[in-house]
Amino acid sequence: MTALRAIIVIGASAFFLLVAGPPMFENPPWPYTGVHYESATFLQKNVTVRVDTGSPAYRAGLRSGDVVGCLSLRDFQVLFPFFTKVLPYTGNPVNACVRHASGQWRYITFVPERMPSPGLFYNTPLLAALRIAVYAAFLLVGCALVLARPSVMTWLFFGYCLASMPDAASQGMWITLPLPVYTLVTAVTAGWIMLGAPILALFALTVPADVPPPGWRRVFFRIIAAVAALIAASIVASPATSLLGILQTNGDEAFTVITIAIVIVRLLTMEQEERARFGWAAFAIIFGVVVNDVRNVLPNGGISNAAGYLTIVMPLALMYAILRRHVIDVRFVLSRTVVYGVVTTLVVVVIGLVDWATSAYLSQARAALAIDAAVTIAVGLALHRSYRWIERTVDVLLFRGKHEAQAYLRRAARAVLRARDERTVDAALVNDPVEKLDLTMAALFRSNGREFTAVSQMGWDGAFTVTLPSGCELARFLEAERSRVIIADLRKHVTAEFVDAGASPAVAIPIFRGDELLAFALYGYHRDGTRLDPDELDALERLCEAAAQAYVMLELKRYTVPTATLSPALESR
Repeated sequence: MTALRAIIVIGASAFFLLVAGPPMFENPPWPYTGVHYESATFLQKNVTVRVDTGSPAYRAGLRSGDVVGCLSLRDFQVLFPFFTKVLPYTGNPVNACVRHASGQWRYITFVPERMPSPGLFYNTPLLAALRIAVYAAFLLVGCALVLARPSVMTWLFFGYCLASMPDAASQGMWITLPLPVYTLVTAVTAGWIMLGAPILALFALTVPADVPPPGWRRVFFRIIAAVAALIAASIVASPATSLLGILQTNGDEAFTVITIAIVIVRLLTMEQEERARFGWAAFAIIFGVVVNDVRNVLPNGGISNAAGYLTIVMPLALMYAILRRHVIDVRFVLSRTVVYGVVTTLVVVVIGLVDWATSAYLSQARAALAIDAAVTIAVGLALHRSYRWIERTVDVLLFRGKHEAQAYLRRAARAVLRARDERTVDAALVNDPVEKLDLTMAALFRSNGREFTAVSQMGWDGAFTVTLPSGCELARFLEAERSRVIIADLRKHVTAEFVDAGASPAVAIPIFRGDELLAFALYGYHRDGTRLDPDELDALERLCEAAAQAYVMLELKRYTVPTATLSPALESR
């Protein structure tokens, strides 16, 4: 299943990137027909036109006020390039049926004139490179999320990543493909882009949860999902119907209002910590739908063009919300994803260079194959040895704060074994994690035989008088698991006493003395509302294991009689 998911995700990303990328840097001559639309909807069957005098269409008998129909998808794009005139000249004739003022229909055909190139759609290669780079980064984040944390939310995010493709240039450049291929490519990309608005609305309903939300959000989720299915069905049934045109014209505006309303209501009903975490994502979603709507509704001009350039802000802001504000917490998998990408890229590049060099400079096939095999084996061994180094390097570069915090906790685990009293160990278990991992709270509960009493805490407001009986449910789970217990996995009544005291613990980690549960530590969430990732939990568990050893060593010291006090007694005998 994982391999199939990877094939689907990477294949779809590569397809959309290939369709969108190359056309943005092409600068071909364009076909001039002399036809302009007077009233039309995208992919509408019949279009009223205005015709330039002396143009190829005029010479073929087409006049202003005529209605044009019977157009293939490619001929429609040649006659009515809605977004751009950056179309490659192919020399193919345009075939259409025309209704004159008399009401009669007749077929016409003409060949457009070859005109000089108007320039790149994004004016300069730098702007085109920036736009495609943002889209590629957006796809990379979407792929990483789906591969690392497959859920309804991450699949919706990936779907919107695909739908945010810069399609204006691609709609024209692929016109040189054979007509069936062009129709298929355009139908897939344009249809998926139309699904982008409902997909974003569904994502706004689910983030940051992993399942369809309960309550009113579930009802809206089902309604919008049904509308999206209707749009997809209309696209598959007839990609050139007026229904599709109506959806294109009115769907974006409707879903703009719906998405903004969803985001605002969610912001108003969220808890303060969750609102601070969701804020950047809310800004990105609202900004994105508004700018996209402005670009589609307004005619080509200064404001519409500026809105087109501003579309890159939305994916950048949403990626910032995901990666920096942890709206979708992927820290524990992103570094591994980057490492795998780096290692794979190195393998492909090195082997490709060797293959090119052997093909270019060695004429004997046997020698080339032998060198390829030897280099491949050498590269594999080298990368196997350097994998850990690459992983540590990526971890430091991408997550420097996290890396430094874990390094400090490892040092603290070694240092706690040299503690001279229990209070030093208590402080290391509570203060260091809160400060280094930026946690909301931490507390240490120690057993006195009858109950667990809080002996040290940090981050709790109000009175601190929580005690738990030795047979409480949390203690039983810790004794049975002998490892960390995620508080959210337990029933709510287990945390009722902590919540009443003003704490929201995320995880409990036991401290054992043999088979006896000597104590346990509670740790809260990050201050930005995100959970502790597995690497951080491992670091905290190692700290607690070191503390358990320290407590045992301190207890042994108390019961150890100094040798100096025993010597006089032995001599008297």
